[in-house]
Amino acid sequence: MLKEPFTKTYPGQSVEIPITVVWNLLVCNENMKESVAYDIVKTLFDHKPELIASHREAGNISLEPQAAGGSPIPFHPGAIRYFSEKGLKIK
Repeated sequence: MLKEPFTKTYPGQSVEIPITVVWNLLVCNENMKESVAYDIVKTLFDHKPELIASHREAGNISLEPQAAGGSPIPFHPGAIRYFSEKGLKIK
């Protein structure tokens, strides 16, 4: 879990308050074909607008946090391939 400061989340809130956030993880078996994992990750990020249309929480899907090393498990090589194509350096 990550702690992030947030301000102005609630009416009258004027100071940063640390909160805990929990990431959603998409987990697969390490033996999944690289091409399948790549296609799944690519679909999630490339079709974000359609995902948001079905559930607004998908608006929080973002590439940048992936490079920050917040995942408690290693990324699949297929996911790393997609992230690398997008210019991310995975730790």
